[in-house]
Amino acid sequence: MLQNLKIALLTKEQNVWFIRAEKGKYAKHFRAGGVIAIDHLERAYAGSAPSELPTEEFIKAQLLTHEKYSEFRDNTDGKESRKLTRSGFNVLNQIRRFANEIKSGDLIVTRNEKDDGYSFGICSDTVPYVDHAPIRVTTTKKDGTPGFERVVLDFKLRKRVIWGPSISRSELPGAVRKATSGQQTVTCLNNHKEKIFHLIYPFFTDGESLFFSNKIKTSHRVNAFAVGKLFQNVALIKSLSDALLNEESFDIGQLSLVIEHAILLGKSDVVTCQAEFMSPGDMWCRIPLVGEGIKGQVFASALACLLLTGQVSAAEIAGLTSNDSMPTLEVKKDAGDIFSDRYKTPALSQKLKTIAKAAASQAEKIEGHEGQDHEIIEVKNSLNLSVTRVDTDKLESFEFGINVLEIGKTHENR
Repeated sequence: MLQNLKIALLTKEQNVWFIRAEKGKYAKHFRAGGVIAIDHLERAYAGSAPSELPTEEFIKAQLLTHEKYSEFRDNTDGKESRKLTRSGFNVLNQIRRFANEIKSGDLIVTRNEKDDGYSFGICSDTVPYVDHAPIRVTTTKKDGTPGFERVVLDFKLRKRVIWGPSISRSELPGAVRKATSGQQTVTCLNNHKEKIFHLIYPFFTDGESLFFSNKIKTSHRVNAFAVGKLFQNVALIKSLSDALLNEESFDIGQLSLVIEHAILLGKSDVVTCQAEFMSPGDMWCRIPLVGEGIKGQVFASALACLLLTGQVSAAEIAGLTSNDSMPTLEVKKDAGDIFSDRYKTPALSQKLKTIAKAAASQAEKIEGHEGQDHEIIEVKNSLNLSVTRVDTDKLESFEFGINVLEIGKTHENR
């Protein structure tokens, strides 16, 4: 896990959008064409569409010519004139939102065909375009010859998208399923941004907090005692990460007293959680990052999260510092943004090695049941805890893709 671990870097500018594909009917076409598309321009132009996107004034004028989208209303001077109806405003607003608000770097979500989950992509071009060429999905006939599916996507107004992974609908939290069950073709999901990112990354950070999630995979009734222990263990993440950073001796039992004292004092830099125990369900955590040395805090906090939920072994952590290697945590793309600047700490490899060694030592205690008061392994097995494992490479490997911190290894200079 550690060798493939990514920590996504979130920016405030990045939005999350849900684009409805006719209940998944055109999801394959979105992926095949590398696009998202809507048919509202054709609605405004009664089935046809211009070769380029008109101005908003022209679109509105076109809508006013249709009885379906406009009606006569009295003005203040007593005369009648045509005004857009609610349906007309909706068409205009959906075109405006699609054309003007979705931008390169935004995360795109769409529902797949036959209710089979959701696909995730990144908008790769802010500029919308009109394309009259239909998008067809290739298929293979029974005799092995290539062909096309009967369903064709004719929506003219499009934006380019790089598509990545798909996940099962059952993975979505209830709040996200509800937010994507409305009627609007273009829906902003910024209110659920954290939960959306939890679906594809086990860790992500906005520079102020590290976010971590666990999936409770058991399909049986959730053991209340195990859940209580899980929350106790998760509450220790910040204290354990601080101990790893400061090279202090520590004991999980003693850390419990530290966190209880912090809660009584009303400290704000404590771990907070949200949970949805639906068997299966999810638990989401936020670990505050305080002061300088963000990269070291992120590394220590990530190891603490994995340790206290039983997701890594002592041998795996020790592997980060085996032989002459040193652990690294590097920004995947030097994008020149705030994250690249904030995480640049060239001499941090030795510090990361110290953190990894301390974490490996703690993992040995957990495996040896010296930390039995918190039953970390037992809780993991009882709740069938796991972390998100999604191949997100396609969302990252281009200019506007998601930037990530990656754990790796380098060799020491001799």
